[in-house]
Amino acid sequence: MGRGLISEDVINQVKDRVDIAEVIGQHVSLTRAGQNLKGLCPFHQEKSPSFTVSPSRQIFHCFGCGAGGNVFTFLMRITGANFPETVRELGQKFGIDVPDSGPSAGPQAAQAIRLEPLNRAVTAWFRQNLQDGVTGATARDYLANRGIDAGTIDRFDIGSAPAEWDGLIKALSKQGFAQSDLAAAGLTVAREHASGAYDRFRARVMFPIRDLRKRVVGFGGRILGEGTPKYLNSPDTSLFKKGQTLYALDLAREAVARLKTVIVVEGYFDAVALHQAGLTHTVATLGTALTAEHIQVLRRFASKVVLLFDPDQAGVRAALRGLDLFVNSGIGVRVVTLPAGEDPDTYVRKEGPEAFARLEEQSPSLLDFSLEHCLSSAESGTIEGRIRSVDDVLRILQKSEHPIEREERIRVVAERLGISQQRLIERYPALIQSEGRRPAIVQSPGATPAMFKGASEERDLVYLLLHGHLTSADMQRLRPEAFSVPACQFLVEAALKHRDRDGRVGLRALLDEVVDHPDCGPLATELSMREDHFDDVTAHVAGCLETLDRKRAEAALREKIAQLKAAERDGRAEDAQILNAQVNELRMHKAGRPPAGMLSFVKE
Repeated sequence: MGRGLISEDVINQVKDRVDIAEVIGQHVSLTRAGQNLKGLCPFHQEKSPSFTVSPSRQIFHCFGCGAGGNVFTFLMRITGANFPETVRELGQKFGIDVPDSGPSAGPQAAQAIRLEPLNRAVTAWFRQNLQDGVTGATARDYLANRGIDAGTIDRFDIGSAPAEWDGLIKALSKQGFAQSDLAAAGLTVAREHASGAYDRFRARVMFPIRDLRKRVVGFGGRILGEGTPKYLNSPDTSLFKKGQTLYALDLAREAVARLKTVIVVEGYFDAVALHQAGLTHTVATLGTALTAEHIQVLRRFASKVVLLFDPDQAGVRAALRGLDLFVNSGIGVRVVTLPAGEDPDTYVRKEGPEAFARLEEQSPSLLDFSLEHCLSSAESGTIEGRIRSVDDVLRILQKSEHPIEREERIRVVAERLGISQQRLIERYPALIQSEGRRPAIVQSPGATPAMFKGASEERDLVYLLLHGHLTSADMQRLRPEAFSVPACQFLVEAALKHRDRDGRVGLRALLDEVVDHPDCGPLATELSMREDHFDDVTAHVAGCLETLDRKRAEAALREKIAQLKAAERDGRAEDAQILNAQVNELRMHKAGRPPAGMLSFVKE
């Protein structure tokens, strides 16, 4: 049986049907680079793509952070699903039946599994309410007034919650769902001064929130009529984390990956309205400011972000909060400012997507937007206020990595504030020194150089093995114990098990076996992706094997000499005589001469 009680046969069926490039391409923007594909790594922050996918080997490797593996490894890391869940979901996509894998990994995982069908049932109940002639009338009228058509309602699974205290509790209890799971899903709230609970969402238009695996993980509701809060989200649960989730990304992902651009708005209706207008590369935050986790998610798909917030002070503050998150992230960020009195929903409905596209073309970068906001505040103040604003402006400028851009912006700032450019230039390094620059993220070049210090022949032999350059005769000379690097020992042992009748190694089968090993897996994916050059591969293999044999012989000689010393020190004459003969034989063998008598090589 395979991992998680799934048979190896089923795992291999899924693996054979899946194209890793297609799967990863749904999460990472990839471009062709020779035989491989490259993109920005979704597992760490980088500006230059070091994340590489090999369609021929069906593996990936990041040369920045060292992450690597096969399609299962990638999906487990990107979605947080365990191995059986990952295999099962891929199997469903390709029509392969994957049986249940047995007990879950822990209580939280078990709870998350229970919440998935519960949230699906709740979504269906909200949809049923909206379609009901009486119960859904107010919500349907509200949606019609907001210009949301029937096709969009269906696409986003929009529903409604009735104005009842326990409508959901009664309906879902009849379907057999436990009260404890309703509470765990954030759908109910415990009464403060009495026993029992009541529905969290009442008299609201309801929006299911899905993750990238298309699971309903939470809900958002907009109040119908008067009341507070106007917008209400599910609390964080075992399935749902507001700071990591973006509304409508499951629907926007394909367009975002194609356009390399994502529009970020603040609310459900803004996202729904822009999608309906054809701007399907739109997502929304869920009542929180953008977080570092959000940026990490967006970087998987887009190289450009358009921030579209309301043109009031709250919207400006929301845009400005993103500056520290996006700086030096490798993502280009622009800020679209709408005309006064407009929000994204109303503007796109009145003016259409073409007008929005014109606004986007004219929009400033996030850095310039922040500078303009700061300068506008300074210009309207006193001389003392302008002086106090200088440091604020310089703090923004220091976030730019490009010295030419900084110099040009300092010139503009000096002219706008009526301050000597030289004074700004003098103040700039002093401010940086007093506050300290944010330390640059130094990408790890991988463990390979340190791992193979003094053992380059081991690295080259494993590299050539993984690239199919070792002959059957070469493989016969390989001995795992001759390798000093543990990851190489493991890989060679595995390779020797995957030889065919001709003595050649089945590389796909080898990679599949070692890819999940904590030490060997990253080494195997890295070396498989590298493109090292050797003038004469055959001669280089021979030289590496000879070096390995020589080092092995030297190690054996050192060990025998140590044993001989111990025997002579302990007065074990018979053992010393035998060991001395063995040392003599090893020395003669090393020198290329037959043994010529027994001489003691141990200095007294």
